[in-house]
Amino acid sequence: MERKERVLVIGTFNSQDSKAVDSYRWWSDLPNLSDYKTIILDPTRILNDYLYSQRITLSSGYKYLFSKTDDQDWKIQSNLRLVKRKLLEMLQFDEKIYVLYTRPITIDYIVNVQDNNSEVPKSYKKAVELINTGDWSPISIQTNSEIGKTIKVKDDSYQSYFKEFKQWDYYFIPDSIDSTQIENYYSRKWKVTIEQKIIASSNIENSLATEFITCFHNWIENEETTSWESQPSFIGAKLVYLPIIDSYSPKPHIDSLLVKIGILEKTPPPVWVNRIVVPGQESLLSEIQIKKQQLESLNSVISQQEELLVEKTNCKKILFETGLDLQDHVKLCFEEMGIITKPSVVTDEFMIVINGIESLVEVKGNIKSITKDDIAQLVVDLGVHLKTTHQDVKGLLIGNGWRLEPLELRDAADKPIFSRDAIRVAESQYWFTFNDRIIQSILPNTGRPKS
Repeated sequence: MERKERVLVIGTFNSQDSKAVDSYRWWSDLPNLSDYKTIILDPTRILNDYLYSQRITLSSGYKYLFSKTDDQDWKIQSNLRLVKRKLLEMLQFDEKIYVLYTRPITIDYIVNVQDNNSEVPKSYKKAVELINTGDWSPISIQTNSEIGKTIKVKDDSYQSYFKEFKQWDYYFIPDSIDSTQIENYYSRKWKVTIEQKIIASSNIENSLATEFITCFHNWIENEETTSWESQPSFIGAKLVYLPIIDSYSPKPHIDSLLVKIGILEKTPPPVWVNRIVVPGQESLLSEIQIKKQQLESLNSVISQQEELLVEKTNCKKILFETGLDLQDHVKLCFEEMGIITKPSVVTDEFMIVINGIESLVEVKGNIKSITKDDIAQLVVDLGVHLKTTHQDVKGLLIGNGWRLEPLELRDAADKPIFSRDAIRVAESQYWFTFNDRIIQSILPNTGRPKS
């Protein structure tokens, strides 16, 4: 039976401009993708629908968090993975898949985790990924955030698609494509390579829209080695990644692609048609404008909140970082507390000043307990400081032991922040001249230092 000469659209529910278009939401029961030679995917719609329903909140960067989940969310996850499986099967055929592309986001949900390894069973909450809007794709490619206004359309058949574009906010990083899933899927029969055809670029040739062409090569086997023919045996499916102006209004992009495909025929309206006002047109335009202004205002608020969120959540790195990153965040925490910090003559360390008294700070982040060797390093650093400046200062050791363990599991009997030998060495210093230089500072579950 010959396949339908129809177009499948997933994500955006298209109006009935053409009876040759089948439209489905991401949570719908999808048809068999192999019934179609041309598919248009709009994964951007997933995030927009969730934001509109206010069922998710921003967690960080491109991560969001469900307030609660239902069957529809699991259906979306299932459909994303179903689309990937079907595309993998279809890549060996003459298919065309258009994608309204934005950088993937993830949406997590909270689960309760039971820890039975400790003496007293404990439970804690953990964020687990439920939806990744990039899960539909058998390939991945990295993007770089950057804003520009120049768009060079290299394929004339896409001129109408880019007609309304005023700027772009990312480009594809050259040579960053990962096609491992495709190669593994077909490895027994063919060697698959991916060619890239740039559809539109920036002024300096950074790709803004790309067509990925799957090429299938025959294997060449002999007794010692296996190689593959440089010329492909045949060309398979093509995946076209296209940017989008307004992810809240994707219909113009869909219509432009349908016209390009030849499914939707449209006569450009003459100028005089714009002077005709149909009943209800002005009120709808006014309502649309108000909604757009609300969206712009909301996006502005979201951007400000994202910046504030980054500032506020950066302090959490003090709980798991090590090395210079941990030291920088400890220094920042002191400054947030109003404590003066200053550079030290000792490499990579810093000083704090409290009530006119200077102290040299040594910061350690270990995957296990803080040991006597860490205290010994502080003693050495104090000696270097004294020799260099001829000033005798106090020493402060900030210890972040078991830094990769959940907070509720730290500082237990089997996971002490400071080891016994470290505590003994520190206490023994009270019998020597270093008694006023060594201060133990432990990071307990609250993240607040205690002496």
